[in-house]
Amino acid sequence: MSTLGQPHSESESEGYDRSVFVDGIPSYAAVSEAPADRVSMIRDFPVTITPEDLTVPWSTPWAPERPQRTLSCLHTILEEEWQHLRYAARDLDLLDLRVTPPT
Repeated sequence: MSTLGQPHSESESEGYDRSVFVDGIPSYAAVSEAPADRVSMIRDFPVTITPEDLTVPWSTPWAPERPQRTLSCLHTILEEEWQHLRYAARDLDLLDLRVTPPT
């Protein structure tokens, strides 16, 4: 898995752990491959997870003193993917009207 995260501009002055982020701008190829890499990482996870696994706490780079449970992390992943899909598909009907002349 590659590290492609981009921190907000104040992250360093606020003392956040920047080691989880990439330096500079990643290549187009790296950015294009990242979603497939992430999907393959979690594809089988919901099938194998137990109720106990969902309660495991994890540290986050933004607030290490406030651990998040696996269930919360899973919700975040699903919400992010849903919002990205909504954004990507939001104007498809409008674009289709521009390409396809009315009959």
